[in-house]
Amino acid sequence: MEIGVLGFSGSRNIGDYIQTKAVIDILNKQNIKILEREELNNYNGDPIKTIINGWFMEHPKNWPPSNNINPLFISFHINPSIAHTLINQKSIEYFKKHEPIGCRDYYTRDLLVKNGINAYFSSCVTLGIERDKYLNNQKPRGIILIGAFDRLKPYLDYKSPLKLLLSLIKYPLRFLTYKIKLQKFNRHLYKQNFEIKRYSQITKRSINSHSEGITLADEMLNKIAESEIIITSRIHAALPALAMGLKVIFIDEGLGHTNHKMRISGLKNYFHSVDLNDFFMINLEDVKNMENHNNYIQNIKQTINKFKTQ
Repeated sequence: MEIGVLGFSGSRNIGDYIQTKAVIDILNKQNIKILEREELNNYNGDPIKTIINGWFMEHPKNWPPSNNINPLFISFHINPSIAHTLINQKSIEYFKKHEPIGCRDYYTRDLLVKNGINAYFSSCVTLGIERDKYLNNQKPRGIILIGAFDRLKPYLDYKSPLKLLLSLIKYPLRFLTYKIKLQKFNRHLYKQNFEIKRYSQITKRSINSHSEGITLADEMLNKIAESEIIITSRIHAALPALAMGLKVIFIDEGLGHTNHKMRISGLKNYFHSVDLNDFFMINLEDVKNMENHNNYIQNIKQTINKFKTQ
């Protein structure tokens, strides 16, 4: 039977395709088909085994997937804002049909267990990424910054007229606070004895195709592999870096919203997670590599490869 993985064309977040690439690497198989994450209900091709992982979802009305998809749930996350839709009776019956459900975070695991579904904490597939596939025989050097301040940058909320008005009122002060913190951060960073590189996980325009998404993921993973230390507020920069053996500093300031907190439950203890004040206290040369994640790597790989060969 053909095997599928998930992609999300239309995304501006390369992290979506970092997760796709992680599964492709673990499968180590030719002729893998990439299915649209948000349109799994519309799949009408031949029966296909599919790894269901990642963040769900932008369009919950499109859940559950087609019966032509034989799923393996691993590294699966339910966005709290649409949990009521993914935990309706039809969805619960679907999950129970395909138990056990491997969850990327404690929140998703606990939500499913509470609703009578056999679920477990699998951690994230991106922990299976191997540095040798991306390093290109270069010696890692320097610090790479990937979205370290993404969560602090203010934005205008267009979800409703009221929210837009409130965000417009708050924007000037939030922007000033952001600029002051960013200036302090940069000033502190430039005092360190490291080469500093910057990379953005968020694209300026939407990703048009799965092939473009995979290319962007490869480029980002190459940049991470070439570095010694990563400073980020992006999970799918932090976890691949951890898998590759980098020292990881995760800036958790600005991650107070429920959607953010639930997404990183169970993952934050893998790396040095700090707010900005704590960051200023860190001697980067003394940061240690952490290994709390190692217990999950082999289980992830074995589960996916067993599913592939069944």
